Amino acid sequence: MKRKIIIPPTGLLPHRPYSPGVLAGRLLFVSGHTGSDPVTREIAKGAEAQAQQAFENIRAVIETAGGTMADVTKVNVFMLDMPSDFEAMNAVFRKVFPNNPPARTTVGVSHLARAGLHLEIEVTAVLDDDAGHP
Repeated sequence: MKRKIIIPPTGLLPHRPYSPGVLAGRLLFVSGHTGSDPVTREIAKGAEAQAQQAFENIRAVIETAGGTMADVTKVNVFMLDMPSDFEAMNAVFRKVFPNNPPARTTVGVSHLARAGLHLEIEVTAVLDDDAGHP
């Protein structure tokens, strides 16, 4: 099975050796995204704003691949301070997935890639056969 690298319209590649998304058949694997703006790299203030930005970054990858957030089947959330930030992240999660939410794992971690980050989110999606993949 061939795989296709998915790069959202910003055209920005990550600073590290990985792809924003990889499409393998109907499976889309979206790399971990944080609450930083993909163009300016500015980090949003607070866990809720960072969760919102992370999901917007993820949405850009999914839509570039021809899918929607409704195609997300699994979410992994990595949080620096779960006791303090869990409810803020959950509030955003409920807005992003108001009905039939995907499976999710949320774990606490001791470090993230940059100072000031509260969380990182990665997803897996299953795209429809007729999603118009690139």
